[in-house]
Amino acid sequence: MQRPPSLPEIPRGQRGAALIIMLVIVVMGIAAALVSSLSATKLQAIRQEISAAALSQARDALIGRAASDAGLPGSLPCPDTDNDGSAQLLSGNVCPSYIGRLPWRTLKLPDLRDGNGERLWYALSPNFRDDDSARPLNSNTKGELAIYRADGTSLLTEAGYSAVAVIFSPGSPLGSQSRSTVAEQNSASNYLDIANSRNNASASGPFITGTNSENFNDQLIFIATKNLMPLIEQRVAAEVKNALSSYFANSGCNCYPWADTVDQWLDYDSNVGLNRGWLPNNASPVAWSGSFRPPQWFFDNEWYKLIYYSVARDYTDDPGDCDSCDDDTLSVDGIAGTHALFFLPGTPLGALIRTPNTLSEYLEDSENNDNNDDLYITPTSSAGDRDRIYRLP
Repeated sequence: MQRPPSLPEIPRGQRGAALIIMLVIVVMGIAAALVSSLSATKLQAIRQEISAAALSQARDALIGRAASDAGLPGSLPCPDTDNDGSAQLLSGNVCPSYIGRLPWRTLKLPDLRDGNGERLWYALSPNFRDDDSARPLNSNTKGELAIYRADGTSLLTEAGYSAVAVIFSPGSPLGSQSRSTVAEQNSASNYLDIANSRNNASASGPFITGTNSENFNDQLIFIATKNLMPLIEQRVAAEVKNALSSYFANSGCNCYPWADTVDQWLDYDSNVGLNRGWLPNNASPVAWSGSFRPPQWFFDNEWYKLIYYSVARDYTDDPGDCDSCDDDTLSVDGIAGTHALFFLPGTPLGALIRTPNTLSEYLEDSENNDNNDDLYITPTSSAGDRDRIYRLP
């Protein structure tokens, strides 16, 4: 049998070149895979940045809406449950649902979308709904929504506050989530995820935040009472200063109203001869009236129950007969000359439920301001949600 011809031997130099070409091809493949991976990672980061920006814009709009509400400062609109951008109208005295999409039209926002092109979702604490039945809404009002990290720790326990509202970026569909039909598009469970037995699609929570995974891609931001109430208190303080200044100028008594005693707080009426205590609901020697009266929402939401108030002897109705006065003017930080002042208390610390006859629960950062004298100091805390002193003039 004739032997097959042998293949020509590849020169040694050519064999080396072939190996180099193969190595280059392998390296290029690995590089392409790395570039693809890096591109996907970068794309995901960009999407998260877009979502974070939309969430922040939504939170700011909600806080601004609450602070400027004409009749119930601090309140927020119901969620949008039919995806038209408008808050749902109340059903009786309650929201039809306390979870839905962010009502971007109601908030006068553009049609906000997250990094995946989805509209934002929104959950509201029922006691901050925009209805008279939610009154009183003031610094003692706490949200009812809880938020946890994936490891089970509570974000709000650490901060000592409760959540008024939560805003969600839902991301792309995961698992069995379907967003094809109108019914599916109006169902929170097709947008918001479950992790560690906590369901973000539940109206009452508790809600969960964590890193993206194959089974979880929600991003969220929340509004705590400490984010909201300082702005509401600034509005309240402006109204009280205006009312007291106008009272002195226009009531005919050339005075500020008497205070209501902290110990006998059931009626919040002025007690003649008392220059320090709660700001009265029913003022004397002249009743609140016309230009020297805070707005009706101030009384409806019982803000007077939170405001510690003091007036100097020379600016009372009877300067020579003020049994509780210590001096002709009030002293602040050792400097005399203040005519009248008041404190707004900020949000209660931790789980504290304030009681009306315990002044120290309202002046937590104001050491020696509850000593029943006319000597006051500026509150020590610089935090925006703590006690604040307001002076006249």
